[in-house]
Amino acid sequence: MKSDIVQIVLALLVLVIGGSAEDLLPKIAGVGFPVLMSATVFIASRRRISLAICFSVAAGAVEESLSGLPPATGVSFFLVVAALARWSEFPHGALVMAYPLYQGWLRLWSEAEYGSVFYRALVAVPVGMVTALATWAILVWAERRAAVDGS
Repeated sequence: MKSDIVQIVLALLVLVIGGSAEDLLPKIAGVGFPVLMSATVFIASRRRISLAICFSVAAGAVEESLSGLPPATGVSFFLVVAALARWSEFPHGALVMAYPLYQGWLRLWSEAEYGSVFYRALVAVPVGMVTALATWAILVWAERRAAVDGS
């Protein structure tokens, strides 16, 4: 029970800090840092399915509110990414593929600010990889500090 509460509190903290980071960090050629998507992959690959689904929906909703996207566009994509991360052999691979695809998904629902969708997808690969590595390291550290597994 205590571990469940710690996991929920940590997930809420990740949502707030991740959403703030996405909003405040600079955009590189119109491509932001996918902190919430990286956190979604992290939680989906390491925690219970119920927490993964709840976090994916919440992270997608935060992404929609920050980006001004129509309802369910971010949530639907984040749920698909969580499913890929959960049931694939290599969750990092799901994230490497997901962020460039997300640029195309965003292009369907909103007007791109900088360049073509190909250019944005090309920029999204290194930005997504760096963000995923940093987010993963920070979340592993935070889980250890919070003693999520009761250790």
